[in-house]
Amino acid sequence: MHLTSINVAQPQEMPGTARGTVVSAIHKLPVSGSVMLRTKNLDGDAQGDLVAHGGRDKAVYVYATEDYAYWREQLGWEMPNHGWFGENFTIKGAASDVVGLGDVWQVAEAIVQVTEPRSPCYKLDHKMGITDFAARFARSGRVGFYLRVLREGSVEADAVVRVIERDPNGATVTALSNLRHYGEGTLEDAQRMLAVESLPDGWKAFAQKMVDKAGVRT
Repeated sequence: MHLTSINVAQPQEMPGTARGTVVSAIHKLPVSGSVMLRTKNLDGDAQGDLVAHGGRDKAVYVYATEDYAYWREQLGWEMPNHGWFGENFTIKGAASDVVGLGDVWQVAEAIVQVTEPRSPCYKLDHKMGITDFAARFARSGRVGFYLRVLREGSVEADAVVRVIERDPNGATVTALSNLRHYGEGTLEDAQRMLAVESLPDGWKAFAQKMVDKAGVRT
């Protein structure tokens, strides 16, 4: 994998959304040179809604370079820059249907861990100018995912992203996104999700409810 682009933004008012004027940092733009990746975010980046975004388990949002081509074909227009979907890292080779939750990567000097899929909201609709885009985005399975920072370090575009540890459960970002948002999956999928030790508590609680409902002892 390769880090194609690093993208950051500061929160700004975004008027005219489904909930009126809100504060968001979804309008990411690429930056050049070395950027320090810290426990909660990249230098120069911030979050407008600290309840839904940011924090240890959502320090960095990743989107795959390959998925830009998919949306260009679907929408019939070109995204003017990386960071268009609100991602901090645009990475070639990081498609949601192949990346495993709990996997540990090295990105230049930093060590990171894949934590959870994105749950897109109305702000993405507004950014794209398409009323139902968040729903289409989720349904596509191309949702991207968040990273937890295990070791802070300097990162720079065009760095090689190296997998240094794969979670043994093989739970992909897309499979778990579909399981939670659409109920598409099996009890085995929920058990695999629950077995990912590094999974954030909210996702673990969801998986546990599914397992409990099925009456299966873990």
